[in-house]
Amino acid sequence: MGGYWSSQPAEPNPLPQAVSEKPSKPEDNVVIIPVDGSRQADMAFAWYVTHVHRPENKVHIVHGHEVEYPTGEFYPDYAIPPEEWAEKVRKAEEDGMNLIKRYESKLKELQLDGEIHSQVGPPGHVIVSSADELKASMIVMGTRGLGLVRRTILGSISDYVIHHSKVPVTVVPDPKAPRFDVNQG
Repeated sequence: MGGYWSSQPAEPNPLPQAVSEKPSKPEDNVVIIPVDGSRQADMAFAWYVTHVHRPENKVHIVHGHEVEYPTGEFYPDYAIPPEEWAEKVRKAEEDGMNLIKRYESKLKELQLDGEIHSQVGPPGHVIVSSADELKASMIVMGTRGLGLVRRTILGSISDYVIHHSKVPVTVVPDPKAPRFDVNQG
């Protein structure tokens, strides 16, 4: 068996230190709704409007998207040609603008006080940091309904947000998603 012993005494655990920076207090009635163009995001928005919205709420629609870089992460010899990469970036920007226009129309049509934010970055991080910056009081989001194996390996955006958010998170499930029932054998 490996290992080693030291004649040095173990360092005592440090006493907890007070945090000098005050955490930002959520503003009343500020709601973050992340969107990605999926049916699940649309359902979460509709669920919010139907079940949660009050006229004094301020809605912030947040779209976070990652840019695919032109080199292969695991296989650098299989890099994307620059022209193809530029086209993917252009398409992502176009899709983002269309999504923004769509939600601007929804906010206007439903007469909701709100703003739309689009940022490049990992979606989970964008959502949580937006909630912090905007002093949100809650986040309402959909779930992409990843399968059990894929979610276990890759994780999910909703898992990330739930574990990193400082405010309550409501995850609206897809009613059409298959359910795992432990009682069925």
